[in-house]
Amino acid sequence: MDSLLKVLLVDDHQMVLEGLRQQLNWERFHGTLCGLMTNGLQAYESLSICQPDVIISDIKMPYMDGIELAKRIFESSSHSKIPIILLSGYREFEYAKNAMQYHVNHYILKPITRQKIIQLEDILIKLYEEKEMSKKNLMELADCNYRENLLNYLRNHNISQIEDFFHSAFYQNCMNGKYNDMIGSQLILLLYDYLTDIRFTKSILDSSRSHTLEQLYELPNSTAKSNYIENLYMDVITLLLHQKNNNSDALYRFALQYIEDHYTDPNFSLSAMADEMNITLSYLSTIFKQSSGRNLNNYVAEKRLELSKKMLQSPSYSIKEIAVSCGYENIGYFSTIFRRKVGMTPSQFRNCHL
Repeated sequence: MDSLLKVLLVDDHQMVLEGLRQQLNWERFHGTLCGLMTNGLQAYESLSICQPDVIISDIKMPYMDGIELAKRIFESSSHSKIPIILLSGYREFEYAKNAMQYHVNHYILKPITRQKIIQLEDILIKLYEEKEMSKKNLMELADCNYRENLLNYLRNHNISQIEDFFHSAFYQNCMNGKYNDMIGSQLILLLYDYLTDIRFTKSILDSSRSHTLEQLYELPNSTAKSNYIENLYMDVITLLLHQKNNNSDALYRFALQYIEDHYTDPNFSLSAMADEMNITLSYLSTIFKQSSGRNLNNYVAEKRLELSKKMLQSPSYSIKEIAVSCGYENIGYFSTIFRRKVGMTPSQFRNCHL
């Protein structure tokens, strides 16, 4: 039996709520009402209990309006994928466009006529179909032997077959669905299981795995998540092939010398260094971590910090001169970084050491 599309209605006018509840043809889009809320705050606080598949919300409401509700949901780690349909008066429409940055792509202009109700139902039908497709893809993913296939591709360093998997309609459909975080995390965990099997350092892998999953969850949309996972797999395979050819040590030593020569330049960037080496920044960061046990960004920041500490112990340089000499064009940014790392401002540090 197909599942139902759970709909949460939000409006501060009880007549509007009742009107929507009665006029919508719930059977047409396989819908069920999971809540009637009179403001955005009430709606947001009910999400964990109600667990709606879609929210239909007015914009102008007390306590929390529809735009703020959309923003809160967009920024939430557990509810960010809930689609929102905003009900907007004509005068509010320009304001409603602000919600596009929160992935609100559906608007219905008031007043809610019979024609608007049909328009709303058409949107809900598409959302229901997307939900069912995501569920179907998830079930197919659970049934198929993609894990075993990917593990074989990794063990054989078979780049072409890995590329074929990530370019397949099957993978793209899975990642475009509602469950892309779940599928993405499974693929990342599979990759790290493989790296554990080939005896990469466990402590490094544990830290890297957590960071990689956090980055996946923070990405703004399914396309970015899909590309991120594909690039991660390709970078790992490239890394392993380079290690096999004993190139990683040479790349690491080149990076050390390049940083030594350029880290005091305000225009220095790790991306430019990776481009100079003709490798991706992700791959370079992995090599650096494996070779030194240190994070690449932190290594550069620590070198700049140590230089700034030495210069601050001499009254010959102004704070601005020290910031520029250590690779920071913006003195405010330099002071913020210094205080965060050392626990005091550059001036306070200087006063303690003169």
